[in-house]
Amino acid sequence: MTTDFVTFQRFNDKAAAMALAETFKENGIECGLEDVSENFDVSFANNEINKDFRIKLKPVDFERADTLLLQLAEKDLADIDPGYYIFDFSSEELKEIIEKQDEWSSLDFLLAKKILKERGVEVNVSQIQTFKEKRLEALAEPEKSPQLLIIAGYILAVVGGLLAIMIGAYLRTHKKTLPNGERVFNYAPADRAHGERILIIGILALILSAAYQFLKYT
Repeated sequence: MTTDFVTFQRFNDKAAAMALAETFKENGIECGLEDVSENFDVSFANNEINKDFRIKLKPVDFERADTLLLQLAEKDLADIDPGYYIFDFSSEELKEIIEKQDEWSSLDFLLAKKILKERGVEVNVSQIQTFKEKRLEALAEPEKSPQLLIIAGYILAVVGGLLAIMIGAYLRTHKKTLPNGERVFNYAPADRAHGERILIIGILALILSAAYQFLKYT
């Protein structure tokens, strides 16, 4: 799959992932399905928890995909099971679904709005947009500095380990995908700078080690 596709949703059920992929294709949204499940299950139990199927879209199609899923979920609201677990949520818990829409299904989101409205709590379009913007800002924040990984990277880099090069490259380049499809660096500039130094030191140490071995046996 080309690099301009990023993960939109993840499933541990292949059938569900394939169904969503087919829905997108039927509605003119280009997508791909990637299986990144563990290749070997040490438990020999074929555990579904270890399955990881990813629906990938172009970032520009994320909004279209979200809109489509909301439209489809709207049709399912009338037939929702009265015993569906969200009906037991408090108003505060329902508001959290609205605020963190990316963590819930489209059906859960719409149902939360519907239940809140029935309880006299109206959530308008403007509020939802504000929640989305604040959520994106929060998710875009860099992850906590991985101090142990940085220390390990420097130690391994001195001895020229390939693992140090991998750690350095990871710290320097790793990105995460926001709910709107935007890709942002996972770590703060200072941590990425550490990654670059680890990468450079690791490469130099590896070259020096290889040169030493070459000279030693020539």
